[in-house]
Amino acid sequence: MVIRVLVEGGVTGLDPTVTAEHNAMIQQNSAALREALNRFFTAALDRDDIDIKIEIGGGWEMASLSFITQGSNDFLYVDLDRPPELRHEWFRQKLYDGKPFPSSKSECVFFWVQEMEAWFLKQPECIVRWAKQERLSLKSAALQDDKLIKDKDIEHLIQKPSFVVDVLFKRYLESNKIDKKGKPKNVKYGKLRHAPGIIQALDPFKMIHQDRELSNFVEKVRSIG
Repeated sequence: MVIRVLVEGGVTGLDPTVTAEHNAMIQQNSAALREALNRFFTAALDRDDIDIKIEIGGGWEMASLSFITQGSNDFLYVDLDRPPELRHEWFRQKLYDGKPFPSSKSECVFFWVQEMEAWFLKQPECIVRWAKQERLSLKSAALQDDKLIKDKDIEHLIQKPSFVVDVLFKRYLESNKIDKKGKPKNVKYGKLRHAPGIIQALDPFKMIHQDRELSNFVEKVRSIG
């Protein structure tokens, strides 16, 4: 069986306001995000009889429209952008044409709560593993014990997970490049530039037990397989 998962994120077309070189880089990073998510979800499902196809959907509205116009065995995975107890509110948003999200499709929609970067904060060791692979220097080994995430309910952080990841990057990671003052440059988090590599450093099996939405997604897919 083949299933398709539309995911929020990445870029689906060319940006006429930037150079061809920049467009090529964005497209390459979007492809890397798709491949990383494909490997992650394939490992999480752990089923040889299910072939999963990840499709980058751009923004949540574009991904949603693509999802609702397709057939069976399709799923949507997007940022919730709100606490988990307000999950139902996401479905009240209007799509581009002003129409509500079809209730018949809601059981095949799953979320990163509140953003995809929440996965990274639930397994902060993945950032350390990724940094070592990228040959970035760690200013301190205390990243996993940072007060922003230690003993915190990641899905209820006041600040967005992507913001917190960026703060951790600046606090704990150093580039191998030197600034004008002769000091190592800090590393600023970029979703398309860095997320694909960090996703590959995640433990899918551990995440199933850490993340209810992922657990429900895996259970749902397996139930139709």
